[in-house]
Amino acid sequence: MSLSTQYEFLFVGRDEGNFVENYAYDLGEGGETNGKIFINLEIQNNPADAEMIGETMFDAMRKSFFADPEKEEYVRFEESVKAVNKALREFAAGRGKKFLGNINAIIATIIGGNLYLTQTGDAEAYLMRRRLCSTISEGLSDEESEDVFTNIASGTLESGDLVLINTTRLLRYISKTDLAKVVSGRNLISTLAELKDELSGEVLNKVGLIAVNCVENGPNLDDQERGKVVAHLQKEEMNGSPAKSEKRDSMVVLKDTIANLSRSVDDLRRRVAGKGGSKGGGRIERGSSGSGSGFKIGNMGKDKLIPIFILVVVALTVGVWWLRGRALEQAAIENYDKVLTEVREEIASAETTGQYNKDQAGEMLAHAEKKALEVLNSGYHRAKANELLKGINETKDKLDGVIHPETKVLVDLATKRSNVSALGLLGLKGTLYAYEYNALYPIVLDKIQDPLTIDENETVIGATIYPDKDSLMFYTKSGKVIEYADNRMTFVDSADGAFHKGVDVRGYSNKLYILDPEGNQIWRYARRRDKFDAAEAYNVNADIKNGLSLAIDGSVYVLNKDGFITKLFSGNQEQFPIKKQPVKPMAQPTKIYTELDMPNIYILEPAERRVLVYAKDDKTGGATYLQQFVFDDMPDLRDLFVDKDTNRLYVMDSTKVYQVNL
Repeated sequence: MSLSTQYEFLFVGRDEGNFVENYAYDLGEGGETNGKIFINLEIQNNPADAEMIGETMFDAMRKSFFADPEKEEYVRFEESVKAVNKALREFAAGRGKKFLGNINAIIATIIGGNLYLTQTGDAEAYLMRRRLCSTISEGLSDEESEDVFTNIASGTLESGDLVLINTTRLLRYISKTDLAKVVSGRNLISTLAELKDELSGEVLNKVGLIAVNCVENGPNLDDQERGKVVAHLQKEEMNGSPAKSEKRDSMVVLKDTIANLSRSVDDLRRRVAGKGGSKGGGRIERGSSGSGSGFKIGNMGKDKLIPIFILVVVALTVGVWWLRGRALEQAAIENYDKVLTEVREEIASAETTGQYNKDQAGEMLAHAEKKALEVLNSGYHRAKANELLKGINETKDKLDGVIHPETKVLVDLATKRSNVSALGLLGLKGTLYAYEYNALYPIVLDKIQDPLTIDENETVIGATIYPDKDSLMFYTKSGKVIEYADNRMTFVDSADGAFHKGVDVRGYSNKLYILDPEGNQIWRYARRRDKFDAAEAYNVNADIKNGLSLAIDGSVYVLNKDGFITKLFSGNQEQFPIKKQPVKPMAQPTKIYTELDMPNIYILEPAERRVLVYAKDDKTGGATYLQQFVFDDMPDLRDLFVDKDTNRLYVMDSTKVYQVNL
């Protein structure tokens, strides 16, 4: 199948010093057979040599590619790319320097129905086929190579395909789906105009694009005539001086717009004339010569002039309002651009400030985030705002000492029970235990044992180690306690006949503590032989109505829903100051963990997929935030356990237990 190609250039964004240019070339007659070359180029950080570098690339590619059209297509392109690399090396050597600048470029050729391309830097090429967008330049660049262009991609084009070549990663600013919708139009000029409107609010620096459309039976009449003009501008003899490549800028776009507007006015005039009927013989037609406007006005009655005058006034009014709207929109875009510049500067300042004042740095980042979100919600510069928001989060992570640890799946509970829904972890005498509402899973080394039934009728909601007996205690929804010792499950009673209902349980020495937020109390039970004494109200003066989880190391710590930690000693609340709080504060924690002789406190926050670590401060009686472990792929964290003897952290979701070396 023989294909013809139509192409257009487009530039979007402001020129801020980077060299951006598009080049296209063919031999004129027989161009589809001999092939066309396209170069899409941006050069950063070398304004002095940029234009000469571009001309060097274009000249080397043009001369090599068309030197012998009889050669096999791939060989022609490969040799031409090598010629470009050689020319660039010689250019740099001739000026006594190795640095050419940061080059983002794509060189492409279309010969008949085949596409060949090479790429370097951030430049990308996309293929639009049947309203689907595919990236076809991925993986071609090699930063470690001495050559600028190192790899080649090739493929067959079909009628209706559109190839979009860009100096940047366009998908930063628009999704593949939206891009495919925008460029699905048949007319290249209108398609690129729509694409420019779509990108204008997003792209800041200047971006160059080349759109190439493939058609089976040649272009329509209008595009064909226009193509002849473009071909004439590009055509040259190989032994003559280099042809000037087509370079479209805003003036060309303006001319196209004026031409389209002129055709629209002509059409309007013809329609008005047509509505006049035969009375008075009035008509308006295109004039080929003469002075003035170039239109001939025949005998027109007053009854026709009035409606035309009204139409002109309406058109002018609409035009003024449209221009005013565009001016206001442009002012808004420039204002949001300034805001994003301020955000960028504030992020940089926060990084410096965070080295000596983390709290102030956190406030600066919060302010920057607020401004970036305002821009994002405005609908302008969305891609840039998203990029800065990502930068804010990365800076927060840096200040917070975020670690994304390597995790190992220790065991998969689902291998023993397919419908398992684990609740928690316990560690006792070198053995790790996982449990759910009615079953206990012993884990020896990295092997999971057959589950043990806790009770057929009770529903476990919490569990704890009971150090005095080296046993496990399970606390049920109905307020009962089941002890696991010597491979047996037995109910343990209290002198009250039943235990208070609560949300968490913790064993310490020979006592059992139950957290009861509803009663704003911690119930303490001392054990005598095979049963517990009556409950004692441990809490004296603390507000723990929002308590979630309990930990004990001699002092009692209550984790509340808002992330506040209440510390009690002998039942009385004590001050618990925390230094260097994380920039991203706790919002929805679920578990707190520490033990006697353990230097740190660990808090689980499943909503953020993280475990926060605080060092105990004996001088202040509080703690200092240290770091956090973020588990990116674990959205359903249930519990944690820290083995202080092996210095390992264990976390679990509903089915698996994971191990992390601290």
